[in-house]
Amino acid sequence: MKISFNNVPLKITAARLFTSPVLVLLFWLALKGSGYGSTPEELARTLNPGLMLAAFVLLLAQQASDMVDGYIARKHKVVTDLGKLADPLADTIANFGAYLCLMWVGLIPFWLLFIMYAREASVSTLRILAASEGVIVPARLSGKMKTLSLAIGADLLFIVLFVAHYMSSTDAALAARIVDGVALAISIIVGITMVVSLFDYYFAITKERAANK
Repeated sequence: MKISFNNVPLKITAARLFTSPVLVLLFWLALKGSGYGSTPEELARTLNPGLMLAAFVLLLAQQASDMVDGYIARKHKVVTDLGKLADPLADTIANFGAYLCLMWVGLIPFWLLFIMYAREASVSTLRILAASEGVIVPARLSGKMKTLSLAIGADLLFIVLFVAHYMSSTDAALAARIVDGVALAISIIVGITMVVSLFDYYFAITKERAANK
């Protein structure tokens, strides 16, 4: 009996959407409600390692599901227009959940969240407009690089926070400098990839829409 995988990719995508609030809750509980105003030393020292690990595992599961749903859809030839639109949306919400947590505790600057919002809102709007004209724009290399930089950036910061928790009190200042340095580097790299991806999609979608008229 042949098993139908017709709806599995979309179900995985939906699961990624609905687990984002859980990630935010776990992160909040791991830091015991502390937020802006806490120093990196305080964040690292007071975090709950079990809950932080649970949040990190959920983050990895979300990222893995992004690869799994695409693989299943391609392997079983059930790639749909809805999937092409829903998958990037699920990625956006999942990434926003992780980076909202990191901004909330002061590790990621507000301007990066603004760039993320502007990029995702603009590209989503352009893709929807194109879809209404019968033009479906699949994921581009710049979009994949953007997603990869977001995933690696979030993973690194979760890991750095977790490791800093176990550094001795005499190394607290060093741990804080490492956390701040990694956060700044990630913010710059992610910000650049977001802007590049925005312009790449804008020109690509504009070109496709013009050719379709």
